[in-house]
Amino acid sequence: MLFDFGKFADITASVFPGGPYTLDEALGVFRYYFEQYEAHTGRPHPPICASQIVRIIRDMPWIEQADRGSAYADIPLESYPPMIDQHFQTRYRRCDYNINHFFSGRIRELRFYETCY
Repeated sequence: MLFDFGKFADITASVFPGGPYTLDEALGVFRYYFEQYEAHTGRPHPPICASQIVRIIRDMPWIEQADRGSAYADIPLESYPPMIDQHFQTRYRRCDYNINHFFSGRIRELRFYETCY
């Protein structure tokens, strides 16, 4: 992987907010996403700032924001690889496939229902 995942993992560990997923589990989702990004675009994912990392980790376990903070995740970890794969197969208008896009609006929700139901 061209993306400096070691540096990213260090930053993520320093800002990890906790939640239903452990640090290693959240990093696994990030790693898979960044690997797929490189496979589909041919370049490393652009760096994301610490506040974006925290927001993504806080959103990662849930589809519904009303459930956010619950002890139980809406999205099982094993659902992420097929959701991410589906994301990269989906054609969007004006999309650079940045992880922030995947975690915005209803993108993950739609990919979840497409792949898990």
